[in-house]
Amino acid sequence: MTTEKVNFRKLLGLSLLLLTVLLCTACGSNIIRGEPPIVRMTELSHQENNINLQLSMRNLNGVDLDVTGIDFTLSVNDNEDELFGYKGPINTNIVANGTETWSVDVVESETSRVLLDSLENGDIKSLPYTLKGSVQSKDDGKLRFEYEGHIYPLPGKPGHFR
Repeated sequence: MTTEKVNFRKLLGLSLLLLTVLLCTACGSNIIRGEPPIVRMTELSHQENNINLQLSMRNLNGVDLDVTGIDFTLSVNDNEDELFGYKGPINTNIVANGTETWSVDVVESETSRVLLDSLENGDIKSLPYTLKGSVQSKDDGKLRFEYEGHIYPLPGKPGHFR
């Protein structure tokens, strides 16, 4: 009878140990992969018929995101007016859960110049915008993004907006 008690205790202890290991494995962290980055406009400036746009790209994944290209449009006034678009290579690596800032220069269109001048002169207070596009990732392919916000002039910095 004592050997039965010892065997039962060993079996009970082993069962509890196995249950604990299974629970810890089930509750462990899962690494996020294949999620698109959060892409936001951080600053926009226009001078001498050129627009410079700075984008912040935040990687939500638990692994590095190797971005090889980007394709986007920045539209204002409920997508009625395209401020500008860009498609091309960027070749940047965003570390896991990290953020990178990226900048691009494009030629300013007549529509862009008129809208940004109106904003700078105070004729309009802000421009609602939509930043929509995709990044091309080396490992995950095309990852789409979209962000909406408002463009405001930066006080004391003519030609600069946020």
